Amino acid sequence: MTPQDQPKTKPGSAQKTLGLIAGAGRLPSEAARLLGELGYSVRVIGFEGLSEASIAEQVTEARFLRLGQLEAMAAAMNEMGVKRLLLVGKVPKSLLFDGHGIAEPDAEAVRVLSEEQERGDEPLMRAIAGWLAGRGFELCDQSEILSSFLAPNGSLSARAPNRAELEDFEVGRSVVEQLGRSGVGQCVVVKQGSVLAVEAIEGTDATIRRAGELGGPGATVIKAARPEQDRRFDLPAIGRATIDAMGESGASALAIEAGSTLIVDLEELILAADRADIAVWGFEVEKSNLRRSS
Repeated sequence: MTPQDQPKTKPGSAQKTLGLIAGAGRLPSEAARLLGELGYSVRVIGFEGLSEASIAEQVTEARFLRLGQLEAMAAAMNEMGVKRLLLVGKVPKSLLFDGHGIAEPDAEAVRVLSEEQERGDEPLMRAIAGWLAGRGFELCDQSEILSSFLAPNGSLSARAPNRAELEDFEVGRSVVEQLGRSGVGQCVVVKQGSVLAVEAIEGTDATIRRAGELGGPGATVIKAARPEQDRRFDLPAIGRATIDAMGESGASALAIEAGSTLIVDLEELILAADRADIAVWGFEVEKSNLRRSS
């Protein structure tokens, strides 16, 4: 057992215990910090070469495994006394095609994924979630546990969107909804009524940069949850890196779905947006589009 695997509290602690399956990016570390403040004893499963190693310093116990080792993951969570789980952070779907030395699926992972006919993000995640549920683990709703990270409705930045940006938003709003229904992505970039780029396997930041290469500055980025989103996993998330990508590409406005988009460090994001003169606002959708976990 390595130092990062050593428990920081004694067994039998009265604290609430929650398992955190940590993907890439800062969001898992921010989630771990929040959960600690809320009184949870957090036990992390991270992935070598993908998850931030520093998350181990913020939690009660952490184990780092090869991505795709389902049996080892279940065994580790049982050893740590975890039954309730929160899935946070991105696991790039490109790893299914080229593991880059990170992914090493075991026989169970190969079986679960091979039995799923749809290859969209949500069907694949739902297949893994179903496997975990079958092993006795309960998956928590991201929007309930991390409710304080959800984007509010209305303007967040010092500058409100201008007329052209709002017009591009109206174009992109319907496009991103249809994109989500198809299971492709959660982001679209629009300029002067034309769609410059839609998110696919490359992720939001790469989509924004590609839009800048194709259409130059002045575009509006729209990001939203999928209609009937399973809120146990893969809610859209933004952070400082999103604003940095917009600054590099010259995008001038960011519209995010209120109540369904997770923001990593809101204060830092708004400071960066204001420095770059980027308008950021939250918008609402029909509540009937939101589906709780089943």
